[in-house]
Amino acid sequence: MEHSVFDFALTCLGDLQLHYIIAEGQEITMEALDLGLRESILMRPVGNAANISPTIDPAVLYYVIDYYECNYIFFRLPGETRFLFVGPYLLESFTESRIHHLMQVLAIPAEQLAQLRDYYDSLPCFPEAHTLHTLMQRLFSFLSGGKSPTIKRLDLRNLESPEEYRAQHEFATPEDPVLSMRLLERRYHAEDELFDAVSRGNVEKALGILDSISSIHPVSRFPDPFRSAKNQSLSLNTLLRRAAYETGVHPLYINSVSNNYDDMIEQCSGAAELGEITSYMAKSYCTLVNSHNMSSYSEPVRRILVTVDASLAGDLSLKRFAEELFLNSSYLSALFKKELGMTLTDYVNANRIGYAKKLLKSTSLQIQDIAVRCGISDIHYFTRLFKRETGVSPREWRIQAENDLHS
Repeated sequence: MEHSVFDFALTCLGDLQLHYIIAEGQEITMEALDLGLRESILMRPVGNAANISPTIDPAVLYYVIDYYECNYIFFRLPGETRFLFVGPYLLESFTESRIHHLMQVLAIPAEQLAQLRDYYDSLPCFPEAHTLHTLMQRLFSFLSGGKSPTIKRLDLRNLESPEEYRAQHEFATPEDPVLSMRLLERRYHAEDELFDAVSRGNVEKALGILDSISSIHPVSRFPDPFRSAKNQSLSLNTLLRRAAYETGVHPLYINSVSNNYDDMIEQCSGAAELGEITSYMAKSYCTLVNSHNMSSYSEPVRRILVTVDASLAGDLSLKRFAEELFLNSSYLSALFKKELGMTLTDYVNANRIGYAKKLLKSTSLQIQDIAVRCGISDIHYFTRLFKRETGVSPREWRIQAENDLHS
């Protein structure tokens, strides 16, 4: 039970985009925890990196903030020699001026600005840290058999003055944007996972990965952050469109979804609205894959299905498809029934009646006009077919739909 709760807590940390390490009682330095920050901006390792393991009180939950204003949480796992380290994370977002101030205090070369900006943008931010701290305290208490932890806050900036810190740490002028490259690698890996989730129609997993991607800002920027966010969403739309296509969804279905979201993204006016659009977009493509995945159908049957969806009012006869596909009518009929479990005529009629229901419910068109739009010019035949499929006439079905709407 304890392991399952612990695993669940770690999953929650992952969902919150929080990095964590479970380590044995070996030397653990900030370099091992900071996602590559010190390794990328320092010319040499931290000279006074101490082994913090012996100093950890097993009854204490530690909150740590370092010289780069990154926050960490750690504690010793009860009854073990291992430790759980969580972080880095921020308590408030880092503005450009704040980064400049930090660089000035620590004498970090100006050439590191882009990397630091990418780094801080990529960290999860918890302005309301109480929720995160409560989660960690509850986890500690559960693993300790109900004992509440003692809270200890460590501000590493109090251990030495800025002058002493600068004397101990020599910052590098970057030849390669190591941090930025790592962030790009994280983003591409997350996009690959999103591609796979959408290809499988897995909505829950896609939304979780989408949250991960949204926390990793792209390295290149436009002067307008909102424009940059829009471009990121447009790129995701392209990625999701490709995932649906490679799964076997026909471009006819993909284009209507893709173009709709391109327009919505361009027209949205705020970050919150953009986030909602992006979430809906991931759900839509997963739904598209689940409802229009044709990978299991043969090419002739795919052609027929797409044509039926695209042109219900057209000629959808077996004779027409057999001629276009250069196939024997009997063979094509048998193939369609084998793959769909119904005849082509039944499939076409079901789709036409389904479309008729939508028009009856959402428009005030005359029933004769609806019949024509569904590809049936004979109103009497349309009525008989409709009643056979639904049990009521088109007029009765419309009245019933209107009553249900107002009930």
